[in-house]
Amino acid sequence: MPRLIVRATPTDGDSIVELNRPRITIGRSARSDLCISDPFASRLHAEVRRKGDSWWLHDAGSANGTLLNGARMGAAVLLKDRDLIRIGETAIEYNDRADTTALHKGTQILVSDSPTTSAPEATIPSAANNSRANLLSTITTTHQTMIGHHAAPAQAAQEDTLAIISRVSVTLLSSQSLEETLQQVLDHVFEALTADRGYVMLLEAPAPKAPAELMCKAMKTRSGATSPEVQLSRSITEQVLQQGVSVLTSDAQQDPRFQTHQSIMLGGVRSVMAVPIAVEGRVLGMIYVDSSFAISRFTERDLQLLTLIASVAAIRIENVRLLELQQEQQRIAHEMSVASEIQVRLHPSTPPAIAGYDLVGVSFPCYEVGGDYFDFLQRRDGRHVVALGDVSGKGISAALLMSSVHAAVRAQCTTNLAPHQIVSELNEYIYDNTPMNRYVTFFYSELDELTGELTYINGGHNAPLLVRNSGAVEQLDCGGFPVGIMPGGTYLEGHVHLAPGDVLVIYSDGVTESVNEQGDEFGEPLLLETIQRHRGRTAAGLRDRIDEALQKFVGRAKTVDDLTLVILKRLAQSNL
Repeated sequence: MPRLIVRATPTDGDSIVELNRPRITIGRSARSDLCISDPFASRLHAEVRRKGDSWWLHDAGSANGTLLNGARMGAAVLLKDRDLIRIGETAIEYNDRADTTALHKGTQILVSDSPTTSAPEATIPSAANNSRANLLSTITTTHQTMIGHHAAPAQAAQEDTLAIISRVSVTLLSSQSLEETLQQVLDHVFEALTADRGYVMLLEAPAPKAPAELMCKAMKTRSGATSPEVQLSRSITEQVLQQGVSVLTSDAQQDPRFQTHQSIMLGGVRSVMAVPIAVEGRVLGMIYVDSSFAISRFTERDLQLLTLIASVAAIRIENVRLLELQQEQQRIAHEMSVASEIQVRLHPSTPPAIAGYDLVGVSFPCYEVGGDYFDFLQRRDGRHVVALGDVSGKGISAALLMSSVHAAVRAQCTTNLAPHQIVSELNEYIYDNTPMNRYVTFFYSELDELTGELTYINGGHNAPLLVRNSGAVEQLDCGGFPVGIMPGGTYLEGHVHLAPGDVLVIYSDGVTESVNEQGDEFGEPLLLETIQRHRGRTAAGLRDRIDEALQKFVGRAKTVDDLTLVILKRLAQSNL
């Protein structure tokens, strides 16, 4: 896997960042995937993005620039093996063959697919741990425990029991399906016990979110005939499944627990055993066997042996289920990685160059993918579109709607519709094609770069802050209700003029609603104060100061929402 190697400093060893996500951010911000403590680095300094099988380096509007192989870079550059990136005093090597570079003793940094928060994790044991030695060790321990809890049998009986369990263990180490393995377990049971019928029954949900039911996964009869469905005593089933105890009845005809079961009474069933299949106190199912009058009754030793076989079988059942869970998690992780890469590509990698203006945008999803949207476009008449939206909800569902918004906006911008008509069409599209509880707060604007006129529509979004060169503030709140919340909406256009030195900050509520460890929100007043104090900086510089203020305020509290910022600044006359 390709990686970035942060070369050793006098005090630290090399550090490695595996390129296992479609976008890796670099900078002094704790929000960056690769956080470097370099005083000459910007908080959000650069990005490495995947395009197909290649990786590209982007400067994120840093104050001191990014050097690639000694040359200051401008546009995005395709990275090649052993390319050297320098950010301030930090040297970072790109390596696309992970086993070819010798490293000094240092740290390996694994970038999580959930950079800000994550769902609860499931611990999955490695398949390599399920070796025959480990399993036989477990079997021997279980066997010794059983012997310790019951009267010790004769030496020959002990050796015979261990031989049976050893044969069962070999069966469980096979690569057959679970059903085939359980059928073989029953074969071993019939070799060891004088049973007429046997069943392996597991607790499984017949459908997602349905309660678990006892289902027959394997069955066997001594005659080889197909056995009718067994009718189990409710009291015995409860003892086995709820209390986790093994049950033996020597004479089912006289046992009151079977008096209501005609199949038991008329079928000549004499002796019954039922034992739990359990792992660490969790009952997964049970093994049931019975015998007829023609066969001798089951004994206490038979019950011990069947209980031991069930304990060993439980290991195989649990491992198979954990393996299935691991495979499902890997499948979901792969799909999430692909979805994340697609979403990264939907966001502009670099802002357009607009003469006399400084423009920057950045988005950080709360999970692997998010519902925040921003885009930069140019219409046929030369006007520049700057848009930002926030889809209700988080995660996959929000990301899917975000991609629909992205496609719809781009399609509408190819027409000759006026801004308010574009938003109206978007509203109808989202309303007709999404559930009733889904909507988008949306800010759409068009800039005439020659005159500085900005036409905008605010569809229920946080009012962007226009901070004048003088420090005066205007909120852009003209428009209508959120997009997709109801049909037939009318949206009003607002108009403002951007003068040299003016700066417009468009943001999602993930900025103002970021909370600290005490539960306090960052809020609009603190955001406005930060903008006013640093309004003289470049757009990227102002972005970094906002990020710095957020990080200082939030501290160690977890991110709870997607966060997106777009900053548009008209340069002072001296810079035109």
